[in-house]
Amino acid sequence: MDRVDLSHIQAVLFDLDGTLLQVEMSAFIPRYVAGLAGCFDDLIVPKKFNRAFLNGIRELFVGSTAGDTNEERLLAVLQNDLAITREEFRLRLARFRDEGADDLADLVSGIPEAKKVVELCRSRGLKLVLATNPVFPMFMIDARKRWSGLDETSFDHVSSFENSRYCKPSQAYFEEVAEAIGVAAEQCLMVGNDSNHDLAATSAGMTTYLVDTYLVERPGRRWPSDYRGNHSELLTFLRNHLPRNRVE
Repeated sequence: MDRVDLSHIQAVLFDLDGTLLQVEMSAFIPRYVAGLAGCFDDLIVPKKFNRAFLNGIRELFVGSTAGDTNEERLLAVLQNDLAITREEFRLRLARFRDEGADDLADLVSGIPEAKKVVELCRSRGLKLVLATNPVFPMFMIDARKRWSGLDETSFDHVSSFENSRYCKPSQAYFEEVAEAIGVAAEQCLMVGNDSNHDLAATSAGMTTYLVDTYLVERPGRRWPSDYRGNHSELLTFLRNHLPRNRVE
């Protein structure tokens, strides 16, 4: 490995799934969508809801052109395809939050080193971002943090569909996050396990670390990582190289 210099880093962005917690998304997404569909089954056949909802999620990856948040764009698709008003969707989503979300808890588990990594970065005085792809409402992100044992107050900014206009791997997503925390993209370190979605932070000028314990390599561009290793190696790397902005 070439000489490591992270003296410029002022913020660390963390992916969530596969990076700070363990979850099998191929099981999580279908159960999540089925749970939502159950809150609308008096209005819409579940299969039709599933199809429209997943189509709306796919639309979020196209990128915002009108400045709408991801939530607003998803609601527009559901209103168009299913004639569900935005108010009705939000009401039913709150019902799922209160009555159905915890049914997904058994699909999520913690990663022992993840909590130590977050605590280390916080102790160095860095800004922390939970840079999960913003296709979920905030309550689902908070729930996954809680189920995995992460401190829910550790992050200065959390990407959700309510506060984001783009998704990874768009360069605009990373620029939007940097702007939200008031740190130049070039002063950010992106830590994630997806060689396409997370390492696309390179396009915005961010430094990247690929966590390969639960590596995801999807079709499309595979960006090179500045640094790479498993969770234990990540913890050691950050402990040795992050700037000390305050005494640990």
